[in-house]
Amino acid sequence: MAYCNFMVTSKLIITMKILCVIIPYNDTNWTVGNLNSIFVSEKFFSVLMQRVLYILNLVFLLIFMYSCNKVQDKILFDQLSRWDSQIDRSPYAISDSLKLIDYSELNRSNKAYYNLLKVISDDKTYYNFTSDSLINSVALYYKGHDPKNSNYIRALAYQGIVRTRMGVRDSTVYEPLREANRLLGSMSNPNPTLGYFINFFLGNVHYNNRNFVSANEYFQTTLKYAQLEKDSTHLLDTYLALYWNEMQNKDFGVGKIYLDTVSMFYDVIPDKNYFILNAQSIYLDIIGEPEKAVEKVKDQLKIYNKQRESIEVSRLYFNISDRYVGLGQLDSAMYYAKTAVAMIEDSTFRQNHLYYKNIADIAEKKGDYIVANEYRKQASEFYKNSVQDRLNTQIAEIEKKYDLTESENKVLKAQRQIMRIIITALMVFIVFIFILMYAYKIRRNTKLKLLVTENRLHQQELQTVIMREEAGKRKWLLQLYSNISDRLTFLQEEFEKLTQRYVSSQPKVYKEMQRILKNTDTDLRDIGITLAPDDDTFFSYTKIKDENNILSPNDKLILMLLSCEANNRQLATFMNTTIDSIRVRKSQLKKKMSENNYDVSLFG
Repeated sequence: MAYCNFMVTSKLIITMKILCVIIPYNDTNWTVGNLNSIFVSEKFFSVLMQRVLYILNLVFLLIFMYSCNKVQDKILFDQLSRWDSQIDRSPYAISDSLKLIDYSELNRSNKAYYNLLKVISDDKTYYNFTSDSLINSVALYYKGHDPKNSNYIRALAYQGIVRTRMGVRDSTVYEPLREANRLLGSMSNPNPTLGYFINFFLGNVHYNNRNFVSANEYFQTTLKYAQLEKDSTHLLDTYLALYWNEMQNKDFGVGKIYLDTVSMFYDVIPDKNYFILNAQSIYLDIIGEPEKAVEKVKDQLKIYNKQRESIEVSRLYFNISDRYVGLGQLDSAMYYAKTAVAMIEDSTFRQNHLYYKNIADIAEKKGDYIVANEYRKQASEFYKNSVQDRLNTQIAEIEKKYDLTESENKVLKAQRQIMRIIITALMVFIVFIFILMYAYKIRRNTKLKLLVTENRLHQQELQTVIMREEAGKRKWLLQLYSNISDRLTFLQEEFEKLTQRYVSSQPKVYKEMQRILKNTDTDLRDIGITLAPDDDTFFSYTKIKDENNILSPNDKLILMLLSCEANNRQLATFMNTTIDSIRVRKSQLKKKMSENNYDVSLFG
């Protein structure tokens, strides 16, 4: 009991000393003997209460500040959510509203949400994107902190959209869009607007890569989402995309159907009149009505300055000039061609050389070769610059494809560090197991190696003996057959002489002898068929696989005899023919095998 009291008292002393560290108390004589006198001291209780109140106030202040921050974050999140619901209808207003928020006061989650809304509003207000770093940071945040949030799908989608706006055409556009489409498909109730954008730009990627079948599939899915949205602008944009896809695919009949649908939107959405006229102009030009096509382009000139999107006026004048060239009206063509050059806004645009080339071509047709030469030189200079720009762009795109942001590098570095630890642990474990097993296996492996080596040597010796025996048998059989064949030939000759004696005196005997000679000759000629080897026997002798069945039975017999080192005389005897015939056959067989890439090493 006394021990317990001592422990409690000691803990109280330690607690009091800790309190004194927070707000020092001048009484330093903390011992068990004077502890009771300290506790009954009025000064002690006064100081103790001050310290307790100080700590409680500090705790309450921290809790209050944390609560205020949470409330403020919730208020800002709700505000961003309200703007998000209005961003499709009023992107300009939302863009202005976002500028009023103090970005530094946002927590990490709200900063990611803010940046996502900023990218979306910039895209909808036709902002000229020059970098994708902002949307990359958004996608990286949601991937690491909230991958199930629908905003992660939106961030992936706008990664592809922003890169498309920047003119990128490589896989860095396609991959995030495809991943966004996969995640969207896993949702029970996908957002139609998000589905529209993802499939529209996936179709656009395939369209730019001239994969029109896949592009059509994505655009058809886009149309379904646009119909679910009941958004007339999205419907029109989808029908325009389907129209251009069919025109590029040379299916003008289906393209005309989509064009008729597009034309129904004229004046319904005034902002889109320019693009409807452009589609009509191209179709009229294709079907051979350039006069009407020119009028449509001139109508575009009348309304281009009313469009929210930036329109290349020089391109319009160029199109008019090109159509006047087709009509043979070279003066009008030259006027609009020079106007197109005069209206060029971006002197670094890679297609500028076409404008100068157009003037040169028109001047040449008019016979003004001085002007043609002057503009062709300028076109050449612009073309060289455009080639360099394209090379620089391709190099930049390649670098970009493999360039990770600093945040991504940190994440990858952390992942690599974890992987190193895991791999190191696995390696240690594997080495430990290996060491345990190595001692056991080494003796057994040594014995096995000795047994295998002895067995291999024994097999080699046996194989050598067998090969020698087989070679001797083959040579003996060939010599035997050669002697038999020679003897048979001699007998045939003698038999022939005897038949001559009985031609007149014994005609029946003569006919019977002729029949025997004929049958003998037939049997000799059919020996190739009688002794035709199967595939396994043929391969065992020649190591040749006749997979294409180009070799006849006689060809195979010749090759097998060659593998037995038979000479031309032996071949002629065996095949019942002459040596010259054998030479011809061998030459033809070698040629046939060479043409079919067969091994011809048996021919020497």
